Amino acid sequence: MYEEKEEKFTREKIKEGVEKFLEYVGYTILEPKYIGFSLPDIHVQRKEGDKKYEIVGVIKRDISQALEGFRELAAAKCVLGHKVDYALILPPVSEYFFLAFLIREEEWWFTVKDHSFMWWLVNPDREKVDCLVGWPLDKKFGDYFSLPSSADGIISQEAARKMDEDF
Repeated sequence: MYEEKEEKFTREKIKEGVEKFLEYVGYTILEPKYIGFSLPDIHVQRKEGDKKYEIVGVIKRDISQALEGFRELAAAKCVLGHKVDYALILPPVSEYFFLAFLIREEEWWFTVKDHSFMWWLVNPDREKVDCLVGWPLDKKFGDYFSLPSSADGIISQEAARKMDEDF
């Protein structure tokens, strides 16, 4: 239902784009290895003084694979816990399909938020990364994402409206 017709960006281009972005922010790219049952596409860390920030990410080709991506992130989170950030990474997707998946049809919004997962959209051609859902523990990202904040507020309003309609 959500599958985009044309694959403009390959998995490799998305990975290259997000890794370039993360290195620019100051992260070190780690060699991805299995975390429990999950093999992430992206595993990075940044140290600042005695603090360590870590991000695990999975890349999917389009929104039709979002649920599979979140399952992989949940498996990694069972092993690494809450001190790590988890990101589903996709190429740009239709706002319609994005909202349909999270609120309008599938209603995955609350589950994604409960797990503190992030949803990143990467456009390698524009060297742009947007964080649409969630936000990393590392506040440094506020200076680097192309959007100054996630779309959480907008989605929350739509979720509240939908809940009101259901009652």
